[in-house]
Amino acid sequence: MNTSKRSSQPNNNEVPSTLKMIMFSMGYFFNGFLIVAFNNFVWHYYESELGLIDITNLWPIYMAVANVIFTIFSMVSSPVVGYLTDKPNKWTKKLGFHTPWILIGGIPTIIFFFLIFTPPHVSGIESVFPVLLYYLIIVFLYDIANSLFQTHSFGAFPAHFRGDAIRRKAGMITQIFIFIANFLTIAIWSQIIVPGNSSTFIIAAFLSIIILGVSLAIFIPGSKETIEIKDRFITSHNTVEKQSFIWTMKMAIKQKNFMLAVLTYIIFMIALGLMSMNTINFVDDVLQEEQFIRTIGSIFMLIASIITMPIWIYVAKKIGHSRLYTIGLLSFGFSLFLYFFISNIFGFYIVNFLTGISAAMFTIMLSPVLADCYDEITVKTKKHYEATLVGFRNVFIRISLLIQSFIVAIIHAVTFYNPNNPVHSKDALLGLRLIQGVFPFLFCLVGAIIFYKWFDLKGVKKQEIMQQLKEMGL
Repeated sequence: MNTSKRSSQPNNNEVPSTLKMIMFSMGYFFNGFLIVAFNNFVWHYYESELGLIDITNLWPIYMAVANVIFTIFSMVSSPVVGYLTDKPNKWTKKLGFHTPWILIGGIPTIIFFFLIFTPPHVSGIESVFPVLLYYLIIVFLYDIANSLFQTHSFGAFPAHFRGDAIRRKAGMITQIFIFIANFLTIAIWSQIIVPGNSSTFIIAAFLSIIILGVSLAIFIPGSKETIEIKDRFITSHNTVEKQSFIWTMKMAIKQKNFMLAVLTYIIFMIALGLMSMNTINFVDDVLQEEQFIRTIGSIFMLIASIITMPIWIYVAKKIGHSRLYTIGLLSFGFSLFLYFFISNIFGFYIVNFLTGISAAMFTIMLSPVLADCYDEITVKTKKHYEATLVGFRNVFIRISLLIQSFIVAIIHAVTFYNPNNPVHSKDALLGLRLIQGVFPFLFCLVGAIIFYKWFDLKGVKKQEIMQQLKEMGL
C-alpha cells in the first residue's frame, strides 16, 4: 500500500514550482477568456446587434444552422489537428513538444477572435447570406487556430504535473486563473458594450486582444518543458508502432473512463453555455436591469470560487477526485436552477455567489480527472496521446455549442422572442427563465448520475496505473 502511494508522486527533480504553475495557468486564462467571451457575446452580437432579426424572424434559426455547419467542420478538424501534431519534430528536443504549437496556434486565435466582430455592413435582406458566409469562414479559421492552441495547452498538463498532490495544486491554480478570466471578461465587456450599439462590441474585442496577447506572452515560458518531459515523449513515440488516425479515434472511443469524463465536461459546457448565451437578455428583459450588474455578479462569483477552492482541495484529498467531480457537477446544476425563480438584483447576486462555489468544486477537479484518464490510456497503449485526445475531446465540446444554439434558437422562435422589442410576452420571459435555469439543471443532473454510476478510475486502480507509468518510464 505504501509503495502504491509513493508511486503516485513524482521524483523530486520533477516537482514544479508555484511560479511555474502560475505561468502555466496563463494558458488556462487565455482559453477561459475566449470561452466566456465567445459564449456570452458572439451569439448575442450576431442575433441582436446586427439588426437581421428585425429583417427576418428566422435569423436565429439561420445562425443555429450556421453553428451546425461549424460544428461538423470542427468535428473533423480538431482531431486531425491533434493527430498531425502529436509527434516529435526537428524542434522537439530543443524547443519542446507543446510550446511551438502553442505559439503557432495562439497568435492567429487572437486575430481571428477580433475579426469575428467585424462582419460586413448590414443593409437589408440581401445581407443575410454575406453575414452568414463571413461568420462561417472566420469561425472556421478561429476554430482551427484555437483547436491547435487548446490541444497543446490542455494536453501539456499531465506531462508537466504528475502525482495527485501536485495535480490538485496545479488544478486549483489553473482554475483560479479561469475564474479571474471569467471575471475580467464579464467585467470589461459589461462596462463597455451598450446593447443596440454594435461599435461598442468592437471596442471590447480590441481591448480583449491586448489582454490575450499579454497572457500568451506569459504562458509561453510557463509551458517550457524539462528534459525529462521531452525524453518521455520521444521515448514513448519511438518505442511504439505508429498507428493510423482511424485506429487512434477508435481507441479513444473505447476508453470508458475517458469518454465519461468527456461526456460530463460536454454537459457542463452546455449548462454554462446556455446560461452565458442567455444572460444579456435575462438581465435586460427578465430582471430589467443594466448590464453593469453582471460585473458585480462576477465579483461575487470570483470571491466565492477563490475562498472555497482550498476547501475543495482538502475534500478531494479525503474523498477522491472523481467523487468531488460528481458532486460539483450536480451542485452546479442546482445553483443554475435557482435562476428560474429570481426576480431582482439581490437574487441575481446570491445565485452568482452559489454558482462560484459549485463551479469551483467541479472545475478544480477537471484537469486532475482528465489527467488520470490520459495516464490510463498511456499505460494501455504504451504511448502518450494527450494532444490527440484533447483534439478528440474538442470534437465533442463543439457539440455543446450546437446543442445550446438550437435550444436558444428554438425557444426564441417558439415564444416569438425578439431581443430588440421593448416589451415581451409572458411566454417569451418564461422561455428566458427556462434557458437560464431549468435546461442547465436537467443536463447536469443526468450527467452527474451517469458519471457516478460508471466511472471507476479511482482508489487502488489509479495507484496501480501511476506505478506502471513509473516502471515504463512514461
